[in-house]
Amino acid sequence: MKYLIVLTPLLLLACNKGPEVSAKNASVEEVAAKAKTALKIEPGLWTSNTQILAVEMPGLKDKRMAEQITNSMKTNKATDFTHCVTPAEAEKPSSEMFAGKANGQCKYDNFQMGNGRIDATMTCTPQGGTMKMTMNGTYSSTAYDMTMNMVTSNPQMPGGGMSMKAHTKGARTGVCKA
Repeated sequence: MKYLIVLTPLLLLACNKGPEVSAKNASVEEVAAKAKTALKIEPGLWTSNTQILAVEMPGLKDKRMAEQITNSMKTNKATDFTHCVTPAEAEKPSSEMFAGKANGQCKYDNFQMGNGRIDATMTCTPQGGTMKMTMNGTYSSTAYDMTMNMVTSNPQMPGGGMSMKAHTKGARTGVCKA
C-alpha cells in the first residue's frame, strides 16, 4: 500500500497526449526524467481517490484473520486527496513528484506512455520481499484513470504475501485557493 501512495504522484502527473515515453528495465528516477519532458498538464486544483477493489492472502492459514484483514482494507476507503499544481509545477514538474521516496527499491520492467494510455510493470524489493505491480489506464491534461494490480511475497508478512487490486482516478477540479 505504501508503494501505491508513493507512485500516485507519478500517475497524477502522467497526463498528456504528447510524445510517447518508453522504457525497459529502468529506475523510477530514469522514467521520471523521460516522462517529465513529455508532460503537459493544466495547473490548478487536482483531486484524486484510490479505492481498494480486492485483497487476497492465500498463504494465511487463519481464514478468519485473512477475512478480517481483507475486509478492513476494502472498507477503509481512501478519502479524496487534493493537491494544488502551480503553473511552475505544471511547466516543469519536479522529478520527486514522479519518483516519490522509492529509495532505489523499485525498477520499471516496462513503462509505456503515449496517446492517452499508460501501461507499466514495476518490481520492488522492500525489506526482504518482492512486489510486482502492473498499472494500466488512461490520461489527459485534465484527468487520469488507472487500475493497479500488486502481488507481494514477503516471509515477514502474515501468510507470506498478498495480492491487491486498486483503482485510482483523478481530475483537475478547479483553481487553487490562495
